[in-house]
Amino acid sequence: MNPVRGPKPRIRSRVAFGFCLVAALAGLVSPNRDQGASREKEFTLDNGLRVVLYEKRNLPLLNIAAAVDAGSKDETEATSGLAHILEHYILFRGTEARSGSEVAREIRRHGAYFNAQTGQDMAVFELSLPAEHAEFGLANQKEILFNLKIDAKELEAEKDVVLEELSQISDDPFRFASSLLYQNLFRGHPYGKPVYGTAQAIRALTADQVESFYRTRFVPAATTLAVVGDFALADMEAKVRACFGPVPKAEPVPTRIDPPAPLPKTVEIEQELDVKEAYLVIGAAGPDYNSPDQYAVDLLTEILGRGISPMLYRPLKGNRDLINTASMSYITLKRSGAIAVYLTLDLRRVAAAKSQALQFLRQVRNENFAKSDVFGDAQLTAYDFLESARNQILFKLQQSRESGLSLATSLAMHLLFRDKPAGPDYLQGIRNVTSPDLRKAAAKYLAKTEYVVISIVPKKK
Repeated sequence: MNPVRGPKPRIRSRVAFGFCLVAALAGLVSPNRDQGASREKEFTLDNGLRVVLYEKRNLPLLNIAAAVDAGSKDETEATSGLAHILEHYILFRGTEARSGSEVAREIRRHGAYFNAQTGQDMAVFELSLPAEHAEFGLANQKEILFNLKIDAKELEAEKDVVLEELSQISDDPFRFASSLLYQNLFRGHPYGKPVYGTAQAIRALTADQVESFYRTRFVPAATTLAVVGDFALADMEAKVRACFGPVPKAEPVPTRIDPPAPLPKTVEIEQELDVKEAYLVIGAAGPDYNSPDQYAVDLLTEILGRGISPMLYRPLKGNRDLINTASMSYITLKRSGAIAVYLTLDLRRVAAAKSQALQFLRQVRNENFAKSDVFGDAQLTAYDFLESARNQILFKLQQSRESGLSLATSLAMHLLFRDKPAGPDYLQGIRNVTSPDLRKAAAKYLAKTEYVVISIVPKKK
């Protein structure tokens, strides 16, 4: 992958593997607690920048992630896609001191990996480089975040790149269906705005509009910074304070949003694309990032659509063989969440699979998930879905924790997402979930709800 302008993952895909990676990884870090080889600290600069440092000395690398409270939720119909455009511009165009090509050359010269992602709630900017270049890494992130130069000619060039990216969304059926899912699940709410924007709005965006958005939202008080890697805690704190402390204080202009209203009725959409098989996405609203329900829903997602023996295969694969593949995700947002089932199947089986999947999801609240749900000899052959899912989540969490950049990104996002200073205790939450908790969550989020159903089918000949 090109270390400067490689493929750019999005927040939605970064956390979409069955549980809340952000809370999970952040749950491994308890600020100001001595953990021997690993130590952490959290503090806030006078200008409002919130910082978390985490020593991780297994590799001589430094990982820096900054999260900014600026996403598609902050846009209007006329500025749809502005946050995504700005993310591109910050990555690849110039600052007040350096041109875009100069920034790219410096990043390559220091052996760094550089990336960014945009979502409904925020934009995140990542940098990973050898620990010996810590001063450069911090200075580079400060410059691109707080000293950007908006140039009309450069903006037009970046628009072309984003418009091409927008035109390619339909090449990935699940990506296209996921975009439709969010737009319909949160219709009329800021979360329903397309992250990639609309072609019409992108073409019409002006340098003044981008400049205004940038100046009012990319300020220290609306930004969090996480630094993870090979450093001494006191030394890195001094470097961060020296680098980011002089950035002028400015009051942010946050978009204050309420939780979305419940979907009034089930929405069904069929879209023809140039595909050879059918794709079915079924989605429902889920708990938000700070909700205690997130732990049960993470485990439900693992049990139903992931793990070793997904429950979804029982009604959909089984004797009827209605589907080819099945998976499931649960994505948390600051004020809501989305639970989604992803199926691939033959076009002739779409109607039957849709009906069977919805029927199954609505009755999940009646399932047995643990050995304790059955009695006597039945316990000898009962499969403990809950314990298996818990182990799978903890295993995936430990795998993800090995990546310093993933941990830095999760910590930066966590600082923006959390409502309370301590934030959600993810690991303990997962351990505390019982089988009755799973049934209660299934009743609340799967049985007593309406769905968005997206069918992607081959074009008619």
